[in-house]
Amino acid sequence: MFNKKNIKYFILWRFSLLLIAILAIFFVPLRSGYTLQTSSFSFSNLATMWANFDGLHYLSLAENGYKNLYSTSQYAFFPVYPYLVKTFSFLGSYLTSALVISHLSLIIGIYLFYKLILLDFSKEIASRAIFLLLIFPTAFFFVSVNSESVFFLLTVLVFYLARKKLFLPAAIIALLASATRFVGIFLWPALLIELYQSNKNNIKKLISDPRLILMLLPPLGLLSFMRFQFFHTGNWMSFITSQPSFGANRVVNKLILLHQVFYRYFKMLTLLNPFADPIYFTVALELIITTLFLILVFHSFKKTRLSYAVFATLSLLIPTLTGTFSSMPRYVLTIFPAFIVLAIFFNKRPKKLQNIYILVSVILTIISVTLYTRGYFVA
Repeated sequence: MFNKKNIKYFILWRFSLLLIAILAIFFVPLRSGYTLQTSSFSFSNLATMWANFDGLHYLSLAENGYKNLYSTSQYAFFPVYPYLVKTFSFLGSYLTSALVISHLSLIIGIYLFYKLILLDFSKEIASRAIFLLLIFPTAFFFVSVNSESVFFLLTVLVFYLARKKLFLPAAIIALLASATRFVGIFLWPALLIELYQSNKNNIKKLISDPRLILMLLPPLGLLSFMRFQFFHTGNWMSFITSQPSFGANRVVNKLILLHQVFYRYFKMLTLLNPFADPIYFTVALELIITTLFLILVFHSFKKTRLSYAVFATLSLLIPTLTGTFSSMPRYVLTIFPAFIVLAIFFNKRPKKLQNIYILVSVILTIISVTLYTRGYFVA
């Protein structure tokens, strides 16, 4: 049975996010240009404040599709989430549809995450992992107009089905995931590992297993989107080459190694004014969270299953090859094995250490929600 603590966590967490956002209205000026909010207070802002930055693009795609003849930047956004928003727009508006989908996806995703963890660990570990996920500084993206919650749901569902040896539905869901986010393609090797292990780690049995043909399905979501881009732009990789237009300083014509990205960030922190430039907080957050998750992902090879660790490693490292940790505080939300490792870590440590982590997370959440809902870039 789903732990009642998790329901309480979710309700208290969601109410707290809204309270922080409301209070921010009175203390932080609105930065227009990346939000649908009005400069003067309106109750509609309580909804539109969760559709800033990428949310604007998703709403536009839901309403208009990929029809912009003057820009290919829209191809940076994968189609499953905006398609869902369009499908359920009968709920009242595209914004209403998007928020409902995000919230429901997170609730179902949390439930499946809890069930997935229970396959290997105690209820205490499962509840703690969910708690740590919700108090993470950028977890509010789960309930904003973004694809994080949908992708999180699809990801944990793929692993849960694979663990139950239901490889056909797992492969189909993985196909959808690779059309939701680029890192969805990394569910492919994870599924292959699970199938290999279900054959008692015997490569001969794997090759003769008729279920192996199902492993052709997961990449089809990404390949279909690439084919769609090619017919409309002449470029198979528009979802990558369009990234620099969003100002994230991504390099798309060569690979940047991890140590080079770290050097770049340390240099930026020495040049930016922490008190005068709000981007300083974002840069610092990107560096801190990426470093934390590198440690957690490394330990996932010891603490979790190989398939989990491989998915986590690829999801974390591949995006950094573009030379930036930009948006990493948001991307790591779906690297669920890291939160399992974190829960295991605090389970064996003094409660005071966990309380310190919680305090820091709450403070960073307040700052992040305040900045995001007032139109400042966070991730």
